[in-house]
Amino acid sequence: MVNVHPSFLDSKHGKIGCTGCHGGDATAIEMEKAHAAMVAAPSDGENPVCGTCHGDIAAEHSGSMHKTMKGYYHLIEKRLGRDISTDSELVNHFNKECGKCHASCGQCHVSRPVSVQGGFVQGHNFYTPPDNKENCTACHGSRIGAEFYGENEGLAADVHWIPNVKRCEFCHDAASIHSTSSGANTRMEDTDIIRCEACHAGAQAGNRWHNKHWGDLSCQVCHSQPYKNCNSCHTGGAGITGSSYMTLKIAKNPLRSPSRPYKYVTVRHIPIARDTYASWGIPDLPNYDSEPTWKYATPHNIKRWTAQTDTSGGAACAEKCHKSSYYLTLEDLPAGEVEANRAYVLTR
Repeated sequence: MVNVHPSFLDSKHGKIGCTGCHGGDATAIEMEKAHAAMVAAPSDGENPVCGTCHGDIAAEHSGSMHKTMKGYYHLIEKRLGRDISTDSELVNHFNKECGKCHASCGQCHVSRPVSVQGGFVQGHNFYTPPDNKENCTACHGSRIGAEFYGENEGLAADVHWIPNVKRCEFCHDAASIHSTSSGANTRMEDTDIIRCEACHAGAQAGNRWHNKHWGDLSCQVCHSQPYKNCNSCHTGGAGITGSSYMTLKIAKNPLRSPSRPYKYVTVRHIPIARDTYASWGIPDLPNYDSEPTWKYATPHNIKRWTAQTDTSGGAACAEKCHKSSYYLTLEDLPAGEVEANRAYVLTR
């Protein structure tokens, strides 16, 4: 059979029968009649067929950022100064480009995401959790995936990447993927976040540096390697139009809260520019400065000994970090981004 592994027929989903999920007419002999009203992707749309059996999960996922892409909507709205959901032309543009990255149930548990050309992963067999490379980093690959697997030249893989042992779900459980807490508009506003301290709570007294900085610095400040930053991206097929670059920057925490208590965190420059949406008929974002262009970041490239923590040869932290170029300063900001990021910059 094409695209269907024989083992699928003996699985729980296989015993439902093709028409149970895809519709069509199982009694018809002619192909056209058999496929009449057939739904190719039954987990897409507002009411995915998955909810028939997995009601609670499907209902939870229906409002998640993976499903709705509301994080993109929210930030476009803030920078543009108006809600694009009421503008059918802009919605069409959004769905054609940004919106194609949404993740349905099937794109995580049956096939690769459509944004990377799809394709069954295990011959239509359903699997849980999602596959690290075929699903998770198929979408989150150019930054997170490359960091995590050690694909950036000269940099090591994340210490948590142990093939077939530690995977994405080791930290990102189903509840955090299927939904978001407290009605957050963006992923970083979500209060239900993964914190290193959940597993490493006992590390505070592990050494004098931990004891001194615990709670004030996010773990990534000391234990991240340089990571990818991008300064502009454009719709209309142009994509990343400014060369990406590897760096590590520390700034004041722009999202300080009980779930993110740190005074200082790593930040990453996001791929945005004033004319990002020019192809949509938006030559300029009038409220461009309403959102920082350097955003709270949790790089997936953790290493115990980094340039910041290497005190070999008698070097002190003051030399490795406090006197370094890691701080985000006004000198790092072009004139058009100063106001958007002023609250987060540091002085040496």
